[in-house]
Amino acid sequence: METVRLRAVLSRCVRAHGLGEPVAGVEEATLRASGVYGATPTCYLSMAARVTGFAIRALDDALYERRTLVRIPAMRHSGYMMTVGLVPHGLALAASTGGGRWLLPALQRGGLTEASTGTFVVAIEALLRGGPRTAADIRKGLKGWREPFPGALGLLLRSMSHSGRIVATRVRGGWRSQLYEYALLRDWVAAPQTLPTLVAALRKLAPLYFDANGPATLADFAWWAGVPETTAKEALAKLELESVLIDKLKGIHLATRESLDDLASEPEAGSLALLPVWDAYLMAHTERRRYLDPKWRDRVVDRSGNVTNVVLRDGRVVGLWDVHDDTLRFAPFEPIKVRELHGAVERLRGVFEIRNLVEARVPGPLSDRGQNAFMAPLR
Repeated sequence: METVRLRAVLSRCVRAHGLGEPVAGVEEATLRASGVYGATPTCYLSMAARVTGFAIRALDDALYERRTLVRIPAMRHSGYMMTVGLVPHGLALAASTGGGRWLLPALQRGGLTEASTGTFVVAIEALLRGGPRTAADIRKGLKGWREPFPGALGLLLRSMSHSGRIVATRVRGGWRSQLYEYALLRDWVAAPQTLPTLVAALRKLAPLYFDANGPATLADFAWWAGVPETTAKEALAKLELESVLIDKLKGIHLATRESLDDLASEPEAGSLALLPVWDAYLMAHTERRRYLDPKWRDRVVDRSGNVTNVVLRDGRVVGLWDVHDDTLRFAPFEPIKVRELHGAVERLRGVFEIRNLVEARVPGPLSDRGQNAFMAPLR
């Protein structure tokens, strides 16, 4: 069995994600990353790290005007941004792996009966036939709605998103806001009435995953998709994947022939990228030793598996970063010169107005600093 170098693997993945030489547009960046986290502000910052001359309006145009990209529940039941043609396959993963099934029982335990839940679902759909609305708009428009417990409406909307009834669309309040409008999925984009099977969806998405993130193990792919390894193995059985070993990593890794041929390219040296929380590059493998020294893990990954803002050099995590006002602070795990960051910072100028770069000390473990410390690691 062939053995390949980890350094070459990381360099190939950096190129595949568009983190070395940036790509032309947001649709290409989304495909090459095998899906981008749809939450704000991650989606904008992930695009800034990948797209030539990125500006916020470029992603807004793709999401809201041309609708070539759509936010949906997908892998691991998380909210992803995917190209419109992959929407049924992403939804099939969320639906088939029980992404929304726990939501309805939670509502019923809180006091909503199955019948009343169904009534409110129909009423919400009727409201949305008049156009997109926020959760607050929906709450005002629902006759007879009495919140059985805090967050009940949010759970109901999540359940409807997972079942492909509604979709999160525009964001009110700026690119960092979480105030989404919801629309009927069938009104927002053309989508089939019937979703593909789980295995069919995995077979559609697997080539994208391995092109972006391979060589990777079966366990990596199963974790990324949010499915049991037996299901992942069944889906991969008919795909022509090569088995290889990677020096410094354990286990058998799978890769497309094309990606292995690409490993023959000379690795790029010294390239830096600034990746945001939940970036697709960081959330593609269950085993993170490939890009993260274990001694820094508790500074980068919290107890729930969330990955914070990182500085990437040659595909490896070498520090943390954060922006406050017009200052970008960075805390290096190994020496980083300010001038080395200029190229990566320049990519962020379509999102942030950055005037100052300041080096900071590496903070303590994320788990010592509150539940959402990963969202702002240097605050």
